[in-house]
Amino acid sequence: MTERCIRVALAGVGSCASSFVQAVVLSRSAEQDMPGLMHHRIGGYRLGDVEFVAAFDVDHRKVGIDLAEAIDTAPTVAVRHVAVPPMGLKVGAGPLLDGVEGKLSKIVEPHPDCGSVTASMVTAALRDAEADVLVCFLPTGARAAVQMYARACAEAGAAFVNATPEPVANCPELAALFLERGVPLLGDDLRSHLGATTLHTALIELLGSRGVRIADTYQLNVGGNMDFYNLSDPARSHSKQLSKRRALASTGLDATDVAAGPNGYVKYLGDRKVCFLRIEAEGMLGSPLSMEIRLEVEDSPNAAAVVANAVRVARSAADQRLSGVVDPVCAFLFKSPPLGMPESEALRCFQTFVEKSAAPAPAALAHTT
Repeated sequence: MTERCIRVALAGVGSCASSFVQAVVLSRSAEQDMPGLMHHRIGGYRLGDVEFVAAFDVDHRKVGIDLAEAIDTAPTVAVRHVAVPPMGLKVGAGPLLDGVEGKLSKIVEPHPDCGSVTASMVTAALRDAEADVLVCFLPTGARAAVQMYARACAEAGAAFVNATPEPVANCPELAALFLERGVPLLGDDLRSHLGATTLHTALIELLGSRGVRIADTYQLNVGGNMDFYNLSDPARSHSKQLSKRRALASTGLDATDVAAGPNGYVKYLGDRKVCFLRIEAEGMLGSPLSMEIRLEVEDSPNAAAVVANAVRVARSAADQRLSGVVDPVCAFLFKSPPLGMPESEALRCFQTFVEKSAAPAPAALAHTT
């Protein structure tokens, strides 16, 4: 491992974490040839510079075993593309809070230790591991747990990447805490590398650039991983629905009544996600225009490609002494950033950040004591 590594912690060791770990392992030998990797280096860091130093979960099948084994343990359904050797890192028990409420409680039996884990214990674990960045892969709807990890990161001096739609970057109190502690914050709700939201917003922007008026649209998604199982519970999916509409609204579209988001769990699909997208529009002389698209992707690698950017951006932001929400990158990496932008503008801001951070001076995050 290079001296300039990124010490990463994971909250939630499910399918997305599995694909991200696999991508890091693969990148150490084949990074320049990896499809889907936008930048070989961000802030001077390669993806292969990631070192996993802590991991938390609540499932009794995952807690206490090596991370390499945990990323293959049920209910994870991510496809194993890469052989991951033992990592010498055991998954720790995370705080239970609201992590497995609703339908997830039928699938996940919490580890006995989770009931006694406190926020201060997570903060201490992050300090002991000298974590630079924590990626939060917790289930949608677990607001208390997500925000607890965020506070623990701010106190420990570790940057926070919020892959969930629960408000962290959009929570004024938490955004202010990260700014006060001098720690970078990225969020909310990871935008898949080339998923339904990215395709939908790009098409809306394309039509708008031609003066075509959109009359109606919808985006329906089904999948077979635990994310879709969790989101099939209406009590858990509310924040995801809001996040999807915010992403569409960033294009200038009135998305108040647009159907967009998870619409069903189909176990047969496994880690595949299928999007059915339709746009109806009006062109010159009121002429009708419509399109229907079926997009199928392997869900977790699609997310891992974005996390590959996000963790290196977070570490680069820390090197530059940036703190609080890193607005220039969030609109490209997340569906529900505090400052939304059209697809092309978000990409331009992200690429500008990467170019400006090409070679920062090495620096360690200031871990609070």
